[in-house]
Amino acid sequence: MASYKDQNTLLDQAIARLERERQEKYDDLKNQFDVTVQSFKPMNILKGTLDDLKQFPEVKSNIVQLATSLAGGYLSKKLLIGKSSSIFKKIAGYLLQYGVTNFISKKVHPNT
Repeated sequence: MASYKDQNTLLDQAIARLERERQEKYDDLKNQFDVTVQSFKPMNILKGTLDDLKQFPEVKSNIVQLATSLAGGYLSKKLLIGKSSSIFKKIAGYLLQYGVTNFISKKVHPNT
């Protein structure tokens, strides 16, 4: 009879231990899910990307040059052509934008 009580006690202890382990794993999984949800938010993705770019100054420099070139081309098109319904003006605007973008790109970074 005593052996049944010992076995029941051992079984109860094993069940309690397994329930604690299950609860710990559940809590860990829940915490990891929260971390994953936070990491997929667009603002956090952008922050992570910008932090990665800070480690490579040449990439940062290239991005600034690219942004400068594109902005210059876009602004020149808007200033000289503006809004137009004429297909010829639109084509001329895109050609102007392309030319100014390339010109600025070569002036800012003459090695390419």
